[in-house]
Amino acid sequence: MLGGLLALALVLAGCSDGGNTVSDQARDGSQKGYVSGDGTVEQLDPEERTVTIELTGRALAGSDPETGEVGLEPWSSADALGQVLVINVWGSWCGPCVEEVPDLKSAHAHFQQTGDPVQFVGVNDRDSASAALAFEQRHEMPYPSLVDDGGKTLLQLQGMANPRPTTLVLDAQGRLAARVAGQVDDATLQGLVEDVLEQ
Repeated sequence: MLGGLLALALVLAGCSDGGNTVSDQARDGSQKGYVSGDGTVEQLDPEERTVTIELTGRALAGSDPETGEVGLEPWSSADALGQVLVINVWGSWCGPCVEEVPDLKSAHAHFQQTGDPVQFVGVNDRDSASAALAFEQRHEMPYPSLVDDGGKTLLQLQGMANPRPTTLVLDAQGRLAARVAGQVDDATLQGLVEDVLEQ
């Protein structure tokens, strides 16, 4: 399945190939306000992985029942070295981000069941901490998400997560091994992670 940089165009619900720039949206009146990915999948062979991602931030950790203040805990990808790390960049305002939630949860559950060394983390974009936490609780997300910090966390992804949503797969050394620029489905994500686990 691997072999240099492999790009597959996937036809995914919620993603379109036209009117996908903010200026196009302004002209056609859709006012979506974000650039959605087209579902392109990229994979890199181990010898081609030149981008190492070190990600730190503050993970949403529930809220105080009395004050309603959102709790935050420090999080670092350094703690995931030696495992495959799946990073999903999302926003509650992004339709394809919402649509892919069941697939992300299913892939996460699969790797929890198999016991493979795989971690998942979300990176929120443009939601307040309370809105992001409400989204996580409503969808019963089984893994943490880093709170939006004005773009500092996103900068650590080195431009690899420009469309919303984007899912990155890092190998055990923290190197970028695969990327889905747009909505991902369960089977695709499981396949990408399994390919990295096998290498």
